Amino acid sequence: MSRARMPRPARARLGVTLLEVLIALFIFMVGIVGVLAAMPTGVNSAEWVIFQDSAIHLAHSKFSEFRRDRADPFTDLVDGSGYMPSAVGGLNTPGVQENKNGNPGDWRDFGHKPGEAYYYFDDIERYEWKLELEEVTANSYGSTQPAGITAPTGAHYAPGTGGSGVRVQRVTVIVHMKGLSRELRFTQYMTPYGRL
Repeated sequence: MSRARMPRPARARLGVTLLEVLIALFIFMVGIVGVLAAMPTGVNSAEWVIFQDSAIHLAHSKFSEFRRDRADPFTDLVDGSGYMPSAVGGLNTPGVQENKNGNPGDWRDFGHKPGEAYYYFDDIERYEWKLELEEVTANSYGSTQPAGITAPTGAHYAPGTGGSGVRVQRVTVIVHMKGLSRELRFTQYMTPYGRL
């Protein structure tokens, strides 16, 4: 009796081959490198958002100080006035804006010593500020341009001034992050108190 040899069923493969492990490891490493490459972008974006938020609050605070002190944009906000000292460093007197910090560009630090306005502001040492002033052309023609007269570029007509004109100053607070080229500009139009 001859026994016919029956073919054995193929054994189920146990485990993975070295080639499969290497392919899986390569795919995993590509994913890790992608995540690590995206991190600096995320950190920079987060830092920019923090700077924007801080700059908004700091600029609004400066404009609030100008309104609180009834600062005249034509005399008080001019560099070298009693309100805006042109000195570098030193102590600030109450009710007067900060001195220049000596950095190129005539920047001023935000007052952050005990008792000063920005003492409790986080990382205030990282920020500095300065002003730009520009007088807005005002004509006394009323609220509309007279026929046959061409207004100069940037002219604004002040309604209800009775022909006396209104002096308007474009005040820009620039907030800068030290050590970086980042800065944000915030503008408000101001007129001397008691003029309107």
